[in-house]
Amino acid sequence: MRARLPTLAATAAPALAFVTAYGADGLRTALVAATAAGALVLGCGLWIRRYLRHAAVGALLAVTCAAVAVGTGQARGFFLLPMLLPAASAAACLLSVLAGRPLAGLVANRVAGGPRHWRSHQPLHRFYRWMTVLIGLVCVASLAAQAALYSRAQIAWLGGLHIVMGVLWPGITAITLALSRVAVARHRESAPGTDPASRQSNAVRAQ
Repeated sequence: MRARLPTLAATAAPALAFVTAYGADGLRTALVAATAAGALVLGCGLWIRRYLRHAAVGALLAVTCAAVAVGTGQARGFFLLPMLLPAASAAACLLSVLAGRPLAGLVANRVAGGPRHWRSHQPLHRFYRWMTVLIGLVCVASLAAQAALYSRAQIAWLGGLHIVMGVLWPGITAITLALSRVAVARHRESAPGTDPASRQSNAVRAQ
């Protein structure tokens, strides 16, 4: 949790600064405020010599979003790049399920201590497939909401949704890992020795 707080601060600070400044004094001030917030986050990281990666990502994201807003000439352009993230994530989830390699399994199985050949175990494979589908649906919902707000140029709501999703994703990740550990534990209890490595070990012992 401690590691997630700097990440949230690094990504939320520029968006919050942008929305606040835009409501107070327009696009130019908002761009300056967002860039300054990104620089401040990076400066704090350098000062305390911790969370440098989070600070650098936050600063780079702020500058890039500001550049897109300048290029489009519209305040809503600041949130165009963040909209690509749920789109890419949804596509990755869909493609991984179609390929028979659910993204949740590829990411969470090792962390949860699952079997190496989890794709050959139907219950685990089914669990990771549905988890991937659910995560993909969250991404689609996020994208749809952001696209609707973007089309209506609802800057304040876009900023709020951006911050909310920044809080939500660490929670989704934590829930996915927790459920994966439960699924792996149930698999071990209900089907001991089904892992290929376990079967080979048992065969050696039998000899």
